[in-house]
Amino acid sequence: MANQATYYHYHAIFSSGAPCIVSVRTDFAANAPLNGLPVLCSVVFGYQGDTASGLPNSDDARKLEKIAGQISEHAAQNRSGLWVGSLTSGHRRVEFFYATDADLFHKNNAAYLNSLPEIDFQIAGNAEEDAKWLFYRNSLLPSRKIQAYERNQGTIDAMIAHGDNLEQLRPIHHYIYFDSLENAQAYTQAVSRLGNYLSDIIQSADHTEAYQVKLTHIGSIHADKLAQTAADLEELAEQFQGQYDDWEALLARQAGS
Repeated sequence: MANQATYYHYHAIFSSGAPCIVSVRTDFAANAPLNGLPVLCSVVFGYQGDTASGLPNSDDARKLEKIAGQISEHAAQNRSGLWVGSLTSGHRRVEFFYATDADLFHKNNAAYLNSLPEIDFQIAGNAEEDAKWLFYRNSLLPSRKIQAYERNQGTIDAMIAHGDNLEQLRPIHHYIYFDSLENAQAYTQAVSRLGNYLSDIIQSADHTEAYQVKLTHIGSIHADKLAQTAADLEELAEQFQGQYDDWEALLARQAGS
């Protein structure tokens, strides 16, 4: 059975400081690289966008998504390439595909691209060997920290809306789940190298083979630091077949609120 396609969209910043929007198909992550698709092909086209940021405005965004869907569908139908993601920045949209043969990909898609009236101007196409899908892994897939940062943002926004003083120190609790007591205990021993945590292991109420590790540390609600902490705890948990399940903290209201 074919994988159900899943997608992830996030904002990033290039080392130059330029903002970027990244879209990626994530259901390939566990099995990448896929056999028989060793060539990374790209199609680059332009849009007007916002003068200051270089990002698309709402009209551009609708047009870009329509074009991206048409291009990826056409490539899939003629079996010339598999769409894996895109980068949008600086008035340019780059669509990325993995293909068997670069010449076949560009030959089969060039005429179709030129027939699309919605494209303001096409800039270029490119291809390079990437049999290990390193670009997909290292440049398109979101890092653990990025995923944690975006996952945390709704919670932090809600805390702000309720008058929280984010700088106030307070206990912050992280929860990680394991199928065996042995792995839970090994995790609590290994986590000491990541920082100072108080740890507690609790078996599920129905006494099934599920163990919750609760880690507590003292800190403020700093979005970037919390994202890094969550990423580190999640990565370590996977080494012991555990699943990280985010954090919680009590509100610390501003004085007079």
